[in-house]
Amino acid sequence: MTTSNSIFEKHYKDYLEQIAGVDLSERREVLDISLEDNGKRGGIPYFGRDYRVSREGVVDDRGERPDYGTCVLLLKYLLLSPQQVPAGDEWVNYRDLKDSGPLTIYFNDNVIQAISRRYSGRSEALKEAAAAGEGSPPDADYPYDVAAVFRALPRVPMLLLFNDADDEFPAQTIVLFEQRADRFLDAECLAILGVALFNHLKEKEKGLAR
Repeated sequence: MTTSNSIFEKHYKDYLEQIAGVDLSERREVLDISLEDNGKRGGIPYFGRDYRVSREGVVDDRGERPDYGTCVLLLKYLLLSPQQVPAGDEWVNYRDLKDSGPLTIYFNDNVIQAISRRYSGRSEALKEAAAAGEGSPPDADYPYDVAAVFRALPRVPMLLLFNDADDEFPAQTIVLFEQRADRFLDAECLAILGVALFNHLKEKEKGLAR
């Protein structure tokens, strides 16, 4: 095992030890999760798939452990839970969230620009991938070629807005979070969530092409 993997394993086990001391029943309604095994295991929907989280570990709907980033997101979603659902469902940019400053360039490069590069001149492909990935129309009307809300986690939706390139302007991508998102996850996890959205879209696009 590499040093990097060893560090990941240590952090993973540390998070599991913390989960062992958490009463999930107190967080069920706030996080909008299900409880199983007499409240010892939490069921969390994440990008349309069901995951199970307990002191024993994180597993997907096939009983397999997901990648490290997914594990961290789901564990921290449970660990960082506020005591009640906070106010603040207005849409804001990633840079407006708490402690996001050091990661704004990373978010711009790996989420915003990554989506723009892949789908420039291909807005219909993005629209189809968004629909296949359970992206739903937002409540308001946005003047964009593609507008979709993704319920990545029960309390942490994301709004994707995309305008395709034209003769005057390059493709433009905007990914927004609710203002209260940083009450459920830290800045690093929210950046990981943005990358996961991009990967989710790519996966759905490839699935449609088969």
